[in-house]
Amino acid sequence: MSNFVTNSLHTFVPSVFLDAPKWNHAGLPEWFVQSQLTAWENFTNLPMPGRRDENWRFANTSQVNLEGFRRIGGVQPVAEGLKDVAARVVTGNDEVFQHQSSGVSGLEVLALKDALTKHGDKLRPFLTVPDTGLGGVKFASLNHAQLRDAVVVIAAKGCLGELPVEIVHSLNGENASEFPRTIILAEEGARVTVVEHHLSADSAAGLSCGAAQIDAAKGAVVNYIQLNRLNADSKFLHFTTLRCGRDAQVKHAQFNLGGGYVRSESLSQVAGESSRSDMLSVSLASSDQEIDQRTLQDHLTPHGFSDLLYKNVLFDRAKTIFAGLIRVADGAHFTDAYQKCRNLLLSDDCEANSMPGLEINADQVKCSHGSTSGRLNEEEVFYFQSRGIPRQAAEHMISLGFTQEVISRLGDETVEALVLREVEARFAELEK
Repeated sequence: MSNFVTNSLHTFVPSVFLDAPKWNHAGLPEWFVQSQLTAWENFTNLPMPGRRDENWRFANTSQVNLEGFRRIGGVQPVAEGLKDVAARVVTGNDEVFQHQSSGVSGLEVLALKDALTKHGDKLRPFLTVPDTGLGGVKFASLNHAQLRDAVVVIAAKGCLGELPVEIVHSLNGENASEFPRTIILAEEGARVTVVEHHLSADSAAGLSCGAAQIDAAKGAVVNYIQLNRLNADSKFLHFTTLRCGRDAQVKHAQFNLGGGYVRSESLSQVAGESSRSDMLSVSLASSDQEIDQRTLQDHLTPHGFSDLLYKNVLFDRAKTIFAGLIRVADGAHFTDAYQKCRNLLLSDDCEANSMPGLEINADQVKCSHGSTSGRLNEEEVFYFQSRGIPRQAAEHMISLGFTQEVISRLGDETVEALVLREVEARFAELEK
């Protein structure tokens, strides 16, 4: 295994990664073990991204220097979040501290080894490198090579999950790292909601390099909500791939409320007729934070629908990057696809970069894309100030209203209330 490092084209060999595929594979199938070794080889041999790479345009690529991060044991985190859930999994530095199994008929929430034992053939297509095609395959390969466990959510045919599944990933300790993976499989007609938290248990710098894979079969409905609340010294890399079958609906929402450097890549495959994909995001970027989001709405069949709404609020010297592409394949006629990125600038020194795009290879389609950047309406600010509200508080109240359009589309009052509390808490922190 050491030859994977010595043959590397790059000298990226910090100790956290040297023993990555050497961990105990007892009880795991040989094909999975080999896939991790192959992923490790890919990681060490693929070049680091550079400023000339189109998929990293505008990005500060020095931020993806991962030297020094290591695996350390976690402490039991606080399982905060929702009160009533169908199941809950809580991890600290990739170590599972709580696994509240589902008592819902037709809903299974399993650890990796148990999932492979019960559903190995079903899982095999998903236990690969989650490549979005958006430039981060080196780090997606790292996630797969480092994968020690995963949360596998399987909603059987006809399962109607009324309560959400909650997953909490916590980082603690100087230069700690984690490599979480969530796999959601919704069979025909099933409904499931998953709320996933990524948070720091202390103020130490950490690395979270995670992935999610979602597959919705005919008529299934999946809601996946992700909350990033890492501290300002931590790095957050995440790769999401989702696929909508015929008449299926998948909603992917991410809320970036923390992290010093954030890079997310999201691939949505609208792969069945009359299927629907909604991609939602709110990012609150402050200080010197950089939030880099890349998306692909990939329409593969006729009569598909997708809608993307990303909103960024920027403070101080923060920087956001949005690069989104709607791609309509040959023969995917009657596609409806929409994409909108809106940036609210609260500082003279912040920077918002937006690159929406279209690639259409079919007829009779409705596609639109656009991006706007602007400042607060001074008349609105004056209205609040005239009623005794300080300017900073007024700005944050107006900005909170700006994010409400996204939050209100989550479709679950309990989840919406949770997200709203977290967004409000983040604004409160920024007022201090």
